[in-house]
Amino acid sequence: MSLLDDYADYQSSARQHQQNGAQSSAAAFSSQQQDGLALDVNEFDTDGYIATTLEAEDAPVFSLDTVQFQVPNKIISLAVSNDILVLVIEGAKILRIKLQEAHSIVEASVPVNPTSLRACNVFLDPSGRHLLLSTPQGESFYYYEGWDAAKPLSRFKNMEVTAVAWNSSAWSSATSSTRTILLGTHDGKVYETELRPGSEKAKRSDIAVRCVAELPVRERVTGLAMEAFPARRKHHLVLITTGTRMYQIVGAADLESQTGDKSAVFEAMLRDGLANPNFQEIPGMPGPGVLTVHHRETRPGSRAHVVATDFAWLTSMGVFFGRLTFGVQEAGDSVVENAALIPYPAPSSSTDVTSAEQPSSLSLTEFHILLQYSDRVCALNMLNSKVAYEQTIGSSDETLQGLTVDETKRTCWLYSPANIYELVVTDEDRDVWGIYLSRHQFDAALERCYNDMQRDMVLRAQAEHLFAAEDYVRSAECFARTSVSFEEAVLRFMETKDNMVLRSYLGAKLKTLRKQDHTQITLLVMWLVEIYLSIIGEIEAKLASTGATIASSSATQINTTAEPTSSSSSATNGSSESVLSAKAAYNREKSDMQKELHALVEEHKQAVDPKTTYQLAESHGRRDFWLFYASLRGDYERIVEYWMEKEECVQAIEVLGHYGTPEMFYKYSPALMSAEPVALVDVLMRQPNLTPNKLIPAFMRYGHEPSGGANQSIRYLRFCIQKQMCRDPVVYNYYLTLLVKESDTDDESELMSFLTTYGKDMLYDPDYALRMCKRFRRIQSCVHLYSLLRLYEDAVELALKQGDIELAQIHAERPDDDKLCKRLWLKIAQHMIQAKQPASEVMELVRRSDRLGVEDILPFFPDFTRVDDFKDDICVALEDYELQIQDLRGEMDEATRTAEAMQRDMSSLKNRFAILSTKETCQVCSQPLWLRQFYVFPCQHSFHSDCLTRRVVGSCNRVQRRRIQELQAQIVEITKQRRQLRLTPLMSKTKGAGKPTENDEQLEQQQRRAKQQLDALVAGECVLCGEVMIKSIAEPFISMDQTPISAGADDAWSI
Repeated sequence: MSLLDDYADYQSSARQHQQNGAQSSAAAFSSQQQDGLALDVNEFDTDGYIATTLEAEDAPVFSLDTVQFQVPNKIISLAVSNDILVLVIEGAKILRIKLQEAHSIVEASVPVNPTSLRACNVFLDPSGRHLLLSTPQGESFYYYEGWDAAKPLSRFKNMEVTAVAWNSSAWSSATSSTRTILLGTHDGKVYETELRPGSEKAKRSDIAVRCVAELPVRERVTGLAMEAFPARRKHHLVLITTGTRMYQIVGAADLESQTGDKSAVFEAMLRDGLANPNFQEIPGMPGPGVLTVHHRETRPGSRAHVVATDFAWLTSMGVFFGRLTFGVQEAGDSVVENAALIPYPAPSSSTDVTSAEQPSSLSLTEFHILLQYSDRVCALNMLNSKVAYEQTIGSSDETLQGLTVDETKRTCWLYSPANIYELVVTDEDRDVWGIYLSRHQFDAALERCYNDMQRDMVLRAQAEHLFAAEDYVRSAECFARTSVSFEEAVLRFMETKDNMVLRSYLGAKLKTLRKQDHTQITLLVMWLVEIYLSIIGEIEAKLASTGATIASSSATQINTTAEPTSSSSSATNGSSESVLSAKAAYNREKSDMQKELHALVEEHKQAVDPKTTYQLAESHGRRDFWLFYASLRGDYERIVEYWMEKEECVQAIEVLGHYGTPEMFYKYSPALMSAEPVALVDVLMRQPNLTPNKLIPAFMRYGHEPSGGANQSIRYLRFCIQKQMCRDPVVYNYYLTLLVKESDTDDESELMSFLTTYGKDMLYDPDYALRMCKRFRRIQSCVHLYSLLRLYEDAVELALKQGDIELAQIHAERPDDDKLCKRLWLKIAQHMIQAKQPASEVMELVRRSDRLGVEDILPFFPDFTRVDDFKDDICVALEDYELQIQDLRGEMDEATRTAEAMQRDMSSLKNRFAILSTKETCQVCSQPLWLRQFYVFPCQHSFHSDCLTRRVVGSCNRVQRRRIQELQAQIVEITKQRRQLRLTPLMSKTKGAGKPTENDEQLEQQQRRAKQQLDALVAGECVLCGEVMIKSIAEPFISMDQTPISAGADDAWSI
C-alpha cells in the first residue's frame, strides 16, 4: 500500500508560492511607477481589485491538490486537527496519520460488524488526541491516541451525536481530559460530558453524559459552538444551529471549578437561555445547517490565546455570516455584529440558476468562506461576497463527501470515498488591501499591504481623498509618507495659505528622513521653526484683538450702568463670555505651539543652525524662545550677556547660579558686584569651584557705603576663609585690608580676632598688616603685630606711649627669654615711676610680674623717696633669700650622701659570685655546664658560651650579628698571632730581644678588649629573662622552615 506523501512538501511549496507572489507584485508595481501610473480610486473595478494590465506571475491564492495516498478501502469520514489526520474507512477501521511524520500510520479498529459501518459522524478535538465516532444507528465510540481499538460508550446508547462543542481551555492543557464539552444530537437535545481515556484494557468506556438542554423546536442539531469571553473567562457564549434556526445563549459557566464534578456546568445557563431564546430564523425549507466558527490568535504562535471572531451558517437561502464581538453582554444579549446573508453563487458551468445545488459543508478562513458541493469547491470573499475561487474535481463520477479545516495549522481538507484533497491557501490577504482601498477604508488597507509600492498607493489615495475633503492637516501627514515629490506637495499646501497645514506636512516629512540626511533635516527643521514662530505671532495678534474687544465691552458696560436694561445686559454678558472663552482657547493653542516648537528643537538639536535660529527669534521678537534655545545649547554666557544688556542683573545672577562656570563668574562679577552685591555674594557662596583671588578685582570695584549695611566683600572673604578653608595669602591680605579700613579705632575686635586666629600660621603678611594698621592708626593691632614679629620692646613701647599699661603687661610676658621679659617689666615699672604713679601701684606691678624684686626697682626711685613705703616688701624679700639659702644647703648634703652610697655599691660589685652545682647543665643544649666555657647570670641561668652566642645571633638584628661575627674572628686571629709568637725560637740576646714581649702584651690587651665587647653583646642580659625572650612571644614554638622534628617530639606537642 502506498503511503501519504511527505506533508512538508506542501508547506515548502506554499512558502515558495508566497515568496514568488510578493516578488512579482513588487516588480509589477515598480514597472507601474516607472511608467508614471497615476492613481485614481476609479481604477478599481466593482470587485474591488485594481484594474491593471500587469502580467503577474503570482501563484494562485487557492489551489486544489490531490494527496497521493492509496486508501485501502472507501473513506467514510475524515477529520483533521493539530496536524493529525484521522480516516474512518469501510471495514470498521480507523487510520491515524501524523502529517509531519506522514510515513507513520497507526491503524485501529471499531468494535462493530465491519459490513454494518457505512456512515458515521467523526469529531476530533483540537489537540488531535480524542476522537468521538457516532453512527446513525445511535452507537458511539471513543478512541484515544495510542489505542488499538475504539471503545463503545455504554451511556451514549441510542444517541446519534451530530455536533460537538470542544472546550477551548483544554487546548493548551497538559491533562489528558477534554474537560467539559457539549454534544448535539439528532433529536434536538444538548448533552454535557467529559472525555477521559481511562484504562486501555477496559473493553468499554463508562463516560458519564447528561442532558442539559432541549431545543424549543425539536430539530436536528447541525452545529454547536462554545466560546469563552476573552476578558471574562467565566462568561460563555453557546451557539446552537439547526436547519432553520441559530440560537445565541450568553451566561456564566465556571468550567474550571466544576471540572470533574457530577453536576452539569451548562445546565442552568442553557435552561435559562432557551426559556426565552434569542435566535435567528431563516424561513423556508431547512438547510444544511452546518455551523463553523473562525478563531484568531491574539498572540501570534500561541494557541492558548485564541478568540472567536467570525461565524458562518449554511441555510436554505445562503450563507449567514457575521462578526462575533465579546464585551459586556449578559443573558439575552447578542454578540453578533454585521451579519449578512450571502446567496449561494451559481456554478460557472451551469446556465440554470434555479436548479443550483446547495453546498453540503462549509469552513471559514480569515477572509473567505469555503463551500463544498458534491462536485466542486468554491471560495467566497467575505469583504465583497464575490467568488474568489471555484474548482471542480477531475472525475465526473466522484462525489465530495466533506470539508474540514485544521484550526491549529490553518490547513483545509476535502475528501471523497476514494481520494483526499488539500486546498492550499497562499497569501490569502494578497488582494485585500485593494478591496479596502476601493471602500476608502485606508487604515485597514495599510495593514494588509505587502510592499512599499502598495502602501504608497494607499497613502496617495488617502491623501488625495482628504485633500478633496479639505482636511488639509491629515492630508499633509499622508502626503509626507508617499513618494510624491517634496516640491509638488509643498506647492499644493502653500496654496492653502495655512501655516498649520504646511507645519503638519513638514513635520510628517521630517519623520520619514534618515539620520544621515543631515542637510535635508536641517532645512526642514529651520523651516518648521520659522513656521512655528509665525503661528505663535498670529495667535498673539488674535489675543491682542481679543483683549481689545474685552476692553471695549467693559467700557460699554460702564456706559450702560446709568441706564441698565435686561436685554442689553444679557447680550453684553453673553458676548463677554464668548470672548473670554476664545481668549482661553487662543492661550491653549499658543501653549501647545510653544511646546511643539520646544520639542522639535530638543529632538533635532544637532541639526538646528544656531546663527539662523537666533536671527529668527530676534526677527520675530520671541525673547522666550531665544532664551530657551540658548539654554538648550548650553550657551549660558550668551544668556547672561542678554540679561546684562537688558540691565536685569538679578536674572543674570540666577543664570550664573544655576549654569555659570568659574570663568563666567570672573568675567561678569565686577559689573554685577556694583549693581546687586547681596544677590551676587549669595550665589558666590554656593559655588565650591571658584578661586577667590580671581574675584578680588570685582571686590575692588565694589564701593561700599557705611550706611548700606554689611560689606559684601568682607562677607564673602570671611566665608572663604572660615568655611571653605582658603589658604591663599592674597585673599588673607585683602581681607585684612578691608577689615582695617572698615574697623573703628575704638573697636578693633574683628580685626584683632583675625590677627590672633591666623597669625600663628602666618597666612597673611605681617609686615604688610603692620603698615596698614599704622596707616589707619589701629594701635591695638599694631602692638599685636609687633609682638607677632618678636619686636617685643617696640610693642611695649608703643603700648606705653599710648598709656595702655595693661596691654604693655600682656606683651611683656610673650618672650621666651627670661632676661628680656625682666627687662620689659623693668621698662614698664620705670615708665610708671617716671609717670609719678603711687609707689603702691608700682609694688603691685612687681608682685604681679613674678620676675622683679624690690631690689630691681629701687634704683629707679628718686633719692629722696621714703623707705617706709617699701619696708614690708624689703623684709619679705630678705626672708625669701634666707629660705633659699637653707634649701640649697640641704640639697648639697643630700648629694654628698648619694655619692658615698654609690662608691660602696661599686666596690661590692667587684666581689660578686655565684654558687653552681656539679650537675648544672646548659639551658640551651642541656649538656653539663663544666665541659666548656660558660656564662652565669644573676638570675641563676647558665649557658655555654657558644650556645649563648648562637641563641643571641639568632635573635639579634643584622648589625649586631655582623659585629659579633667580626669580634669572634678578631679574637681567633689574635689567638693565632700570640701562639705563633710563643713558638718562635730565640735567635740571640740582642737589643731587639724585648720586642716580642711587647707585641704579646699588645695582642693580649686587644684580645681582652675584644672579649669585653663580645661579652657586652652576648652576655648583656639573660636570653631567658631579658628583652630577647619578650620579643620572641609572637614566634611559634616549632618553626615550620626548620628541619622536620621527630614523630615523638611532634606527638609531645599534641593536645
